Amino acid sequence: MTVTALPSLNETDAALYAAIRLRAARLQPYFASAIFSLVPIPAPTSGSFGVDSRWRVYVDMDQARLWGIEKAAGVLLHEAHHVVRGHHHRAAAAGVTPDTWRLWNLATDAAINDDLAAAGIPLPDPVLPGSFGLVDGGLEEAYFTHLCAERARQNAGCHCGSGSGGTPLSIELTDDISGVDEVDAAATRREVAHHVVAAVGSSHAPSPQLSRWAESLLNPKVPWRSLLRGAFGRSVRTTAGVGVPTWSRPDRRSDCRGEFMQPGQQQRRPVVAVVIDTSASMSKDLLNQAITELNSLITKVGCATITVVVCDQQASPPQVVRRISQLHLSGGGNTDLRVGIRAAGELRPRPDVIAVITDGYTLWPPNAPDKTRLVAVVINDRVALPTGAGIVAVRIDEP
Repeated sequence: MTVTALPSLNETDAALYAAIRLRAARLQPYFASAIFSLVPIPAPTSGSFGVDSRWRVYVDMDQARLWGIEKAAGVLLHEAHHVVRGHHHRAAAAGVTPDTWRLWNLATDAAINDDLAAAGIPLPDPVLPGSFGLVDGGLEEAYFTHLCAERARQNAGCHCGSGSGGTPLSIELTDDISGVDEVDAAATRREVAHHVVAAVGSSHAPSPQLSRWAESLLNPKVPWRSLLRGAFGRSVRTTAGVGVPTWSRPDRRSDCRGEFMQPGQQQRRPVVAVVIDTSASMSKDLLNQAITELNSLITKVGCATITVVVCDQQASPPQVVRRISQLHLSGGGNTDLRVGIRAAGELRPRPDVIAVITDGYTLWPPNAPDKTRLVAVVINDRVALPTGAGIVAVRIDEP
């Protein structure tokens, strides 16, 4: 449907839509920014609401009158959930095809309506997980996989539009000028996610599924090895290319600079120290994984030897080894790694990078030691990561 002007609701319908939108925002306050971002488009005789990928919601206001404000608000929330949860993007990742888009629509509807029903929000004839013998609280992708295996209700009449990951409604606009673009959509999703996290434990507490969605959006899971490589690599690169004066190789341009000789430049290898937490609370399995990965990284940057400080409440004498696996680990008491970090910072030559492997149950210095970068490898998902000037933190929370 190509248009030159954006269709608008008449005065009566606009007033009713405003009341429905306000009620929806009060039912789930953490979704208010998404609700008010939707662009209403009149869709008379369509018999329902639908949404496209540009956050334009197609509303049959005559049907809304039959539902009443309370149920219509639930349907408007339902459509907002489709675009906020990114169902049109997730459909491609889930392998939805023209033959299975209706099953995807059913799966996403069930996941949304499960949350709305648990919150006591009324809906007209909702599709729920139990309709297909599925348990509540599941992911859309899991429901979709089950429905594809069963081919259940493939010809059901559920159709929420391209915003749900299905085919476009016949009444959808084809222009890209109106509606919400992907930049604003991403910003609105993050805003909603922040409000969802803030609402946990309140009188309008979101469902566990919605809370998980918000947490995963705000804190995406990235493999810790990739994070460690990036953090360690950036820290080492700041020093690896720095040249130091040397008289063993005089400057080749000294002949043209008068009677005074000039020293040449020699590229030096970075100096790396490692502080290992050996307190009683450390996970031995993840400690071994972290040491193995860090050892590989240190070898790649060309360090001939590594100086390691083993620490619980006290720092052991520094051990100079070629591989971390050659270490003698001792300890097993409480933890104060500030002692070990201080000892590493006092080494001579001064380390360019200090890598700290710990479970995080320790006090941290406010900043990295002078002229040193501190890479904290925290093997724990229940403690706050250290912050401060010169400190880079990486969390390892894989089982």
